[in-house]
Amino acid sequence: MSSLEIVQLEPFAEVAGNTYRFGYRTVGVSDYVSAVELPTQIVEQTVLKRASVTVRIGPDGTVISHMLPSNAANTIPDPPTDVVALDVLVRRALNTENLRMEEATVSDLNTLLQRLEGSVSLVKEAISQISSEPITPVQMTEISSSPPPC
Repeated sequence: MSSLEIVQLEPFAEVAGNTYRFGYRTVGVSDYVSAVELPTQIVEQTVLKRASVTVRIGPDGTVISHMLPSNAANTIPDPPTDVVALDVLVRRALNTENLRMEEATVSDLNTLLQRLEGSVSLVKEAISQISSEPITPVQMTEISSSPPPC
């Protein structure tokens, strides 16, 4: 009679070139017992189709984005996917190469300017609501010379 050997398996997922490999391997051994390979594009499209991205702006002008899976309702969100200062995003958008690639028009830039001016008015109103101190004007050199927070 032969004795039965118990093998403990663990699931794994790994990137293998242009594919994702999912399967099971023996605990403590790198060789897999069974595996399925799927093209990276299929896996990533499936994940993204079932996910949503939320973006918010913090009170200090930091833009914070989170990627949430579709079943993430009522769960604690993962750490932010990306955190960038608002002025950094504007600087990137107005980069000469980006303006050329986006085929930006004067009308587009005027619309951006109107939105930014409206945003500045909202920030000034919020400051006046929570403080009796005067609003300190910011010089453009202060913004452009400060290192981007992240």
